[in-house]
Amino acid sequence: MEGIKVRMHNAISLDGSILHFEPDLRQFYQLSAVFNADMVLVGSNTAKTGIEMFYPAIPKEESADFIKPLDKSQHCLPWIIPDSKGILKDVLHVLRRYEHCRDIIVLLTEKTPVSYIKYLEEREYDHHVVGHDHVDLRKALELVSQRYGARTIVTDAGATLNCQLLEQGLVDEISLLVSPVIVGDISVNLFTKLHSPKGGLKLELVKQEVLENDCIWLLYRVRYEQ
Repeated sequence: MEGIKVRMHNAISLDGSILHFEPDLRQFYQLSAVFNADMVLVGSNTAKTGIEMFYPAIPKEESADFIKPLDKSQHCLPWIIPDSKGILKDVLHVLRRYEHCRDIIVLLTEKTPVSYIKYLEEREYDHHVVGHDHVDLRKALELVSQRYGARTIVTDAGATLNCQLLEQGLVDEISLLVSPVIVGDISVNLFTKLHSPKGGLKLELVKQEVLENDCIWLLYRVRYEQ
């Protein structure tokens, strides 16, 4: 997409699963930092799953949670989260407090519940309507590029959002941290929801590197058929 580059970044098992194993998170985030991204595109389901995993009891909101944070390091990146249904209502403050998140920009649609919009406004979250029934990802990327000056975005998302980006031709590169483990019959494949063109989606290997703990980093450029 002209003017903005999207790098899809995921940790997977050898058989392509994104769940039911323990990825090397230290290496995962070290690799993510290599991309020098301006923003992180986070899936709402991924965010909610992460919150539920690390916070069995959601901490209560405090007065600081109603104010846009201004004192975080410039090394922290803003997070963009498509959340048209408002599934992160009442838990966004957990993400806002995260040391690696500067703040959150929420993408909505014309059908987003009014109660969620009010919730965002009361807490000074940037939010934008980009779509009728579903978030228009292309328009969303154009918006963050024009309004926030984003030139490189790295994803932190699951199968649904990543596959939507690929289907719409919005991913420039795919970065995979492959862990030396086979999940087997309970695996959840990263590309299971991808409706690819006949013959599959073609990739060009840009880089491969053996890392610590027998992990492998693969970086591919996506070759969309003209």
